[in-house]
Amino acid sequence: MSAAHGSVSLIGDTSHFGSPKTHPHVSVTVILCEMSNGILQASNPRTSFTMDRRSGKGRSSTTPFNVVLFGESGAGKSSILNMLLGTNVAAVSGGATGCTFESTGYDISIDGTSFRVHDTVGLEDGEHGRIPTSKAIVQLYSLLRRLEGGISLLIFCMRAPRVKESAKHNWILFYDIICQCRVPISIVVTGLEQERDMDGWWKGNEKTFRQYGMHSHGHACITAIRGKKKANGQYSLQQEYDESMLKVKNMIKTCYQEQPRPVERVHWFQRVVYETTYEHHCWGTEVIKTKVGDMKGAVDELVDRCGMPKKDAEALAKELNKIK
Repeated sequence: MSAAHGSVSLIGDTSHFGSPKTHPHVSVTVILCEMSNGILQASNPRTSFTMDRRSGKGRSSTTPFNVVLFGESGAGKSSILNMLLGTNVAAVSGGATGCTFESTGYDISIDGTSFRVHDTVGLEDGEHGRIPTSKAIVQLYSLLRRLEGGISLLIFCMRAPRVKESAKHNWILFYDIICQCRVPISIVVTGLEQERDMDGWWKGNEKTFRQYGMHSHGHACITAIRGKKKANGQYSLQQEYDESMLKVKNMIKTCYQEQPRPVERVHWFQRVVYETTYEHHCWGTEVIKTKVGDMKGAVDELVDRCGMPKKDAEALAKELNKIK
């Protein structure tokens, strides 16, 4: 599927969780009451929340939607965050290695909608297609598991000029295996300030993304730097930077999911499947479990789909399995 939304393109099939903006909901007003001198009074008559008609579960309108930036070290995640905030809050590295050592969330508002954008530890480059260091993976998995209110959007950050094999493996691990394709995912490509047409980069590389199975729900090709400061106080890339900021904001508005998804615990190791039967006797009921097969665990996917040595996959899974 391919559609255009302003300067943001949408690709991929979103049918497995529906369009991010089509979930039925109704806004209601809640009157919080308290007793004062025997009189029941409204303490906050303007508190509103959205209720899902299917589940009946309410969500406060002030609760921000969680957006998680992830990707290799040096991809510009912190620079993207500073761009969205309009100020330099997150530390930025000038080299190819990242400088974010723990996950941090920052609140922003886009056209009146509140988002909490999480800057995360950079996944190592993995130039030869290997899965990145286990420490970064464990930290990011822990963040995804504990985020209050679930996740509304994953943003995979990568740096041009080419799509690396490691990008595919990181994508499979976090989007396919950990989030089970239940959370929308979009791509931000940085480092395109020297391109005459930043959006043209996507046209030349879209085929590679599709070959890798990286079907995103939106993308933004940008520069995350302002360039050199000129004598008049302006920056050489200010126009491109401002356009890039609008691209990322429009992408988030277009792709985020109004019904956030919690990340379920992953079954990392192979599980035995039993069929349970009951035999009734005069002395009682006997429960009989018969093995009918084995279910693959996520370790097998790390080996089969990410090219990870089985020994490394099992060691990583043991660490991830400790996270409740």
